[in-house]
Amino acid sequence: MLLSRAMPSALGAALTCLQLLLLLSSVDCRPHAWHRDRLQLEAVKKEILERLGMSAPPVLRRQLDQESIQRAQRLYQQKVAELARNRSREREEEEESRSRRLHRLTPTLSHWLDIPEGHRDSQGHRDIQGHREEPRGPYRYHLLVSRTADFHRQLRVLQAELKLFKQPLSVPGASVPPRVTIYTLQGAEGTPQLLHSQELARHSQSLDLTGAIQPWVAGPEATLSLELDFTANISAALVTSWGETPVLEVETREKPARAARRARGLEEECGRSDGRCCLKSLKVSFHDIGWSDWVVAPNSYYMRFCEGSCPHNYKPASMHAQIKSRVHSLSKAAPPPCCVPAGYDPMVLMHLDSEGRLVSSLFEDMLVTRCHCA
Repeated sequence: MLLSRAMPSALGAALTCLQLLLLLSSVDCRPHAWHRDRLQLEAVKKEILERLGMSAPPVLRRQLDQESIQRAQRLYQQKVAELARNRSREREEEEESRSRRLHRLTPTLSHWLDIPEGHRDSQGHRDIQGHREEPRGPYRYHLLVSRTADFHRQLRVLQAELKLFKQPLSVPGASVPPRVTIYTLQGAEGTPQLLHSQELARHSQSLDLTGAIQPWVAGPEATLSLELDFTANISAALVTSWGETPVLEVETREKPARAARRARGLEEECGRSDGRCCLKSLKVSFHDIGWSDWVVAPNSYYMRFCEGSCPHNYKPASMHAQIKSRVHSLSKAAPPPCCVPAGYDPMVLMHLDSEGRLVSSLFEDMLVTRCHCA
């Protein structure tokens, strides 16, 4: 009887202990993240105040009226929009500069009369009855350009110059500067299509072939065949006369791939990177931290910081970071690269200063946009 009475009480005590253990374990797990976020918020508050030149939030002598608040918010929106436009322009210029590339191709230049008869185009040497006719001019050349592996169709050609002359042109007895007429040779028969004609400046040592290279790069053809007709004998000035080959310099820019850029941006967010270096966000509400009485706009913002591991060759900031990662893999005594910010966006804060005046402050390096390993 005593045993039967004792069992329920012992069972109840055991359940109570188990509940306490579960409660303690649940309480023990949660504060770590909460405590870390709280520390980060305190760091944010302290840093903002220091950047504003204040040791503590201002003591307000009077509250702003609704009209002043609305005017301040309109001014804030104007400043944010202006910053966004400037930042967009800067990014476009940065992206354009980063995607520019100079290709140096080596075309084949041949004097038309030196080409074997079987390889000459029918338009230049035979009439429709099959009788031979003279070429369009004695100073006629054939230029053949072949596509390289990295010269793909996703490139946008900005400029193309054929470095053709070793020395400035000098034609004795010529009253006018020589000209060159450029044809594209299309199809199996090499049918000439007039591209353009240009005057050869005395000090110019190159030809502008942008108009010919642009459609060729965008098309499927592996080679580009051009005919160059000069009005004067320029053979002595050609690089081929000096034992060298002409060089075609083509400046290109990668065509924008917005979908790819969006995908890369999503990969920056933590949760998609398997614990590797990424962006983590923490919402900072000025109302929640007790600053809504003196910070007019914005109401909140997302503080981003870099977090995660830096395995070898993952988002390396430099060659030094790659070597540092390699050394760490060989010896753990050497520190690995750290996940740090690689870019920032500015932020505007509309607030009251220590004198109670409404002012706007710009933080150039407040919002982290991407991370890398350095």
